[in-house]
Amino acid sequence: MITVDRLSEVVKYDPLSGVFCWATTRKGCSAGKEIGTLKDNGYLHFGIDGKKYLVHRLAWLYVYGEMPPHDIDHIDGCRTNNAIKNLRSVDRSTNLENIKCAKSHNKSTGLLGAYLHKSGRFMSRITIKGKDSYLGLFKSKEEAHQAYIDAKRLHHAGNML
Repeated sequence: MITVDRLSEVVKYDPLSGVFCWATTRKGCSAGKEIGTLKDNGYLHFGIDGKKYLVHRLAWLYVYGEMPPHDIDHIDGCRTNNAIKNLRSVDRSTNLENIKCAKSHNKSTGLLGAYLHKSGRFMSRITIKGKDSYLGLFKSKEEAHQAYIDAKRLHHAGNML
């Protein structure tokens, strides 16, 4: 596991922009060059001493001196915004409560919490403390989405909507 001392030797981090740069010239990379490769899951990562790390976790280590004990949540929902003010250490359940966009498998509406029902109406449901809660059927996808947002604000303390 990387230490804050080793991290600070190798890279520099700007907490306002969330960008990491090499601190010194390395094989094929000049000092000051921005680093981070986008993974398929939308997070940035880079390697140090043969091990790959997620950028948001290294940002936490760089600023606070320790690896975060929990998940790191991107408050604004943007996985590449690693500014320290956009990051918070939270448990997995709180992290999942902060989802802001419809899942890629929800192609029927593209709206968070709204699904096309077999009846032709739009259904909404939300997970609260690990259990699915049915919110109803609605005439429009927007109404189903709004029902979800209202329930999310009421039951998901971790959400930032």
